[in-house]
This record gives sequence, C-alpha cells and structure tokens, in this order.
Amino acid sequence: MKDRFFDNTRVQEFRVCPRKYYFRHVIDLVPSGRWSPPLVFGSSWHAAMDTLWPLVAKNAPKMGDQEVVNAAYENFLDTWIDQGAPHPDDMTADEIKDLEPRTPFNAKEMLYEYLLQRRTFISDCEMLAVEKPFAVPLDPNNPDLFYVGRLDKVVRKGKNILIPEHKTTTLYSVKGIFRNTFLDQFSPNSQVDGYLHGGHMVYGDDVKAVWIDGALVHKKVHDGFIFIPVERQTSQLDAWLWETRYFIDQIEGNWAAYEDEKERGGPETNAYMAAFPKCTNSCQDFARNCPYIDLCKSWSNPMGHETPAGYVQDPWSPFDRLELDKIGMVKGEGDARNTKR
Repeated sequence: MKDRFFDNTRVQEFRVCPRKYYFRHVIDLVPSGRWSPPLVFGSSWHAAMDTLWPLVAKNAPKMGDQEVVNAAYENFLDTWIDQGAPHPDDMTADEIKDLEPRTPFNAKEMLYEYLLQRRTFISDCEMLAVEKPFAVPLDPNNPDLFYVGRLDKVVRKGKNILIPEHKTTTLYSVKGIFRNTFLDQFSPNSQVDGYLHGGHMVYGDDVKAVWIDGALVHKKVHDGFIFIPVERQTSQLDAWLWETRYFIDQIEGNWAAYEDEKERGGPETNAYMAAFPKCTNSCQDFARNCPYIDLCKSWSNPMGHETPAGYVQDPWSPFDRLELDKIGMVKGEGDARNTKR
C-alpha cells in the first residue's frame, strides 16, 4: 500500500472496476495528450466560485457587480490556462466551435447571471471556509486509516452550517432547464455522503446539509442555476461508513494479493494477475470507452510492462492534492498520523 488515505476518487474507481483502480492508483497511468474540456471547465468554474463567494458573503467589503465578476473571471482564466486550455484571445473559430459550450466566453456570461441570482443568498451567509481539506478517521480500531476530501465551501446561514458543492453540467432540458439525470444523481451519492460525514466530524451537529450548487453550461442559456439541498439521517451516514470501510477492505485485500503476485513473478511466469480483477460491465460509460480498455484487451497480466504509448505516469496522492499538511496531517511511508490528535 502507498498510504491509507482514501478519498472518494479512489474508492469510487475501485467500485467501478478494480482493474481500472490498478491502472490509475497502483501503477499511476493516465492517458496522455489533449486536455479534458469538461474537467478543465469544471475546475475553472470552481476557481471562479472561490473568488466570488468570499467577495459577496456577509461582512465582505462592498463591491459592485462588475468588480466581483471581473475578479471571479480572472481566477477562472488563470485556472483555465494553467490546466492547458488556450487563452480566449488566442482561440480560433474552429477551437471555439469544438469546445462549445465550455468556453470562457460563456463562463463570463454565466458569472453575470449567477451573481444576479445568488448575491442575496450569499450575502446572508457567513463564510467559514473555502476549499477546506479534511481527514477523518474511519475505524477506531485502525487509527492510521483516514477518509479525506475537500469541501468547496463551508458557510453558516442562521443557526445551520451548509456545505455548498459546485457542479457544472451540459445536460439541458427545455422543460425545467436541467435534465432529471443530473438532478437525481446526488441521492444516493457516496461523494455527498462523504462530505456530510467529514463535515459532521469537523464542525459538529450544526452541519445541516450539502447544497449542490448546479450550473448549466449552454451556448445560449446562461442563467440556469439550481440549489439541491441534500440531507442525510444518521442511519444513512452509518450505512455509508460501513460501505466505505467494506470497499477499502477489498482494496487493501487486493493490494496484499498484488504484493504476493509480485513475489511470484510477472507475465513471464503468471498467465494472469490474481488481483484487481476486471469488471467488464464497466468498459463503457455514457457510450464512452474506459481509458484503459485497450490495455485490458492487450494484457491478461498487466504487471511489469513498460509505460505503454499514449499513457504517462501521474501518481494520485490524496495527501498532496488535498494539501493535508495544512490541517496537521503527516505523510509517512505507508501510513499517516494526525499531529492534532
């Protein structure tokens, strides 16, 4: 095992397909080449929200709408460019057409409409945290096992603490703006449940709900926004906790089997790898192939191969990506400890 920090990404990818988990989180492979417009636009929108909310929240300095939008859009562009997307001044007509509706031009129009709809709500909120990392124990009998994540926002509204979570989608519906496939995906939802569990552990019983802050990304419709409050009963969070520990046990069991396989030898001696099995029902998702489907077709035993063409190594470290050192966590060799315990 590399460490015992588990975030939603790790657990969910194992649930989708253990072999996909192996490629992504054991040997650290990701497809190389063109950046992903959905991921980059979503990250850039998050960055814009990280600027906009603190500028509008209760007790924030008074700023006009244009100033707020300009500041938020500047942060959007910084993230957009940092993640490999072209500056809007350098985009050709063909590039714009190819990216539609996920373009900076639509994002700026969205920001104007977003502020128009959300200013009153946000200005009634006390900002407690922006991009708040958390690391909470999962099992009292395993003190080095942590569930980790990062809360987009934490705000106090009245007596309640809310956790806004920003999501973008292109799933447009003429009736109601958002398609039901977008609206229905947050309950049940392991990521949302994990945020509520982490929020309760950090902030206590004042945590009321995760509020999904949905934003429609569309070429012509720029005012599609929705709040989706998601609350959970204690029994539902207990069920999430059990399920999460169950799948982590499966992950760690496969890691142990993988270590045994390494001792026995690679593809030269073993026809297949008796760890991290394939889930062939997950080879397609929304009519798109899994990024590792060609590797599964080529290798019965994926151990010991050189990095294949079309892929690069990019380790997924929850500790580093979430900057857990900022909350007193210490990264060790295969373990972790919290200096604040």
